[in-house]
Amino acid sequence: MLAALVPNQNLANRSQDLLVLICEWGSVGILFVIVSGWERLPFLASIGMKPLERRDWIAIAFLFIVAAVMAVVLAFMRPALSGTNAAQLRQVIGAPLGVRVALVVTAGICEEILFRGYAIQRLQLFTKNIWVAALVGTILFTAAHLPRYGLRPALIGVFMISAVLSLIFIWRRNIAVCIALHWLIDGFGLLIVPAFATIK
Repeated sequence: MLAALVPNQNLANRSQDLLVLICEWGSVGILFVIVSGWERLPFLASIGMKPLERRDWIAIAFLFIVAAVMAVVLAFMRPALSGTNAAQLRQVIGAPLGVRVALVVTAGICEEILFRGYAIQRLQLFTKNIWVAALVGTILFTAAHLPRYGLRPALIGVFMISAVLSLIFIWRRNIAVCIALHWLIDGFGLLIVPAFATIK
């Protein structure tokens, strides 16, 4: 699981981490200017941010319960990682907790706004087809992860996760649910596994 989440990025490189944070928030800032200034639309509504409905709260609660159960299982099992997974775990643990939390929060908010909320909504206007819009958004999300993952099998996992997030966005039409799920996915690899796994 950890191998699919952090294969190539050196999380102990603070300047690289800072660059990722600046680029992602900067991109959302530029998007805000485009939506508010050029398109003259309310930013949050135009990216699919709505008040959560009862079903959304239930879905988010279910996801957090699943994450909590997985954390408890990890705490009891304390899996010992070796080889590549151990090296990646060392790398993740080498990054300060605050940096890892910032990366999780930033990726969940910024990447969902950019590749789901904005991309799918606008591409649907151009293509008149939500499925084409979702596919293109998923491909863009995957391409954005090329610098981190390279052309390796782990990139297929990124594509699959992005496809699931796109389907959830189409189903609920609320970016908040996707943000919560993205936080759980990244948080599992960057926060939960390092807290409970051990290195052989």
